[in-house]
Amino acid sequence: MVMAFGRAVAALVALFAASVPADEITVRYGDSKGVERALLTAAGELNEIPYRVEWVEFPATAPALEALAAGAIDLRGSASAPLIFAVAAGAPIKVISTVHYDSAREAVAILVLPGSPLHTAADLRGARIATNKGSVGHHLVLAVLRKQQIPLAQVSIQYLLPSDAKAALIGGSVDAWSTWDPYTSLSEVQDHLRPVATGAGVLDVDGDIVASLQALTAKRRQVKDFVLRLDRAEQWGRAHQDDYAQLLSQQTGLSFEAARLVARHRLGRYLPIDDAAVREHQEVADLYLQAGVIHQRVDVSGAFDRSVLSDAIH
Repeated sequence: MVMAFGRAVAALVALFAASVPADEITVRYGDSKGVERALLTAAGELNEIPYRVEWVEFPATAPALEALAAGAIDLRGSASAPLIFAVAAGAPIKVISTVHYDSAREAVAILVLPGSPLHTAADLRGARIATNKGSVGHHLVLAVLRKQQIPLAQVSIQYLLPSDAKAALIGGSVDAWSTWDPYTSLSEVQDHLRPVATGAGVLDVDGDIVASLQALTAKRRQVKDFVLRLDRAEQWGRAHQDDYAQLLSQQTGLSFEAARLVARHRLGRYLPIDDAAVREHQEVADLYLQAGVIHQRVDVSGAFDRSVLSDAIH
């Protein structure tokens, strides 16, 4: 009865969507620091777009995925770690594309102050580390500790949003901060923070594009078009990094130096979902289970929709 009701609701949503003129449909994208908006603008991919685009800013992916699950936005880029938390919570969302970034794993880093006695990942034993729970920064901490064979009980993890985590590090109440771009690039350039570990050689998964089930029902064609625009913008950005960095600097207030570093880190390629991607995400979920961060095994296979872009991205 419940499933039949759900199918009926989905059919009504689709019928309503079909009756709405395309230029009255709005795709709501959850951005951070205006990074995606700047890229699409610089690449000209927002010109003559046949629907409306609304940009909603979030400080981190976890709250953005909560908004996605609630239907407040339609699309969001995500690392695998926050996605696992959302899937574990039963969020009605689907990965519709994976993203392989050129050098994004270097931009996920555990940062310390310039004069910190911590110099390598092995020095993290006994450290107080700030990160956002369920973030790629959190994932990096767990992966680094496992690689260094440091028991989780021998560090103290404090869950803080990026602005609070940075303040805690500078104020001395934590020893390290595990974060991601653009926070990494900005902090290295502006505050001269230095990494003791990065995702290079540690993290296996780069990123995803995630859509709400509601959007996939009511705005499927527009969602597909928007992601294809993102993919084309990435290709443009790879050939015009300084142009992209200049607009990113203007729109976000980042220094050009920091924006240039962000541009280099975050350009990538959108890829169809394959078995390897699902397997890599399952490994992240299993890592969280082993670390006691989640308490039941999560089967991630149901979190992917391969049909949306399977014939469009190569």
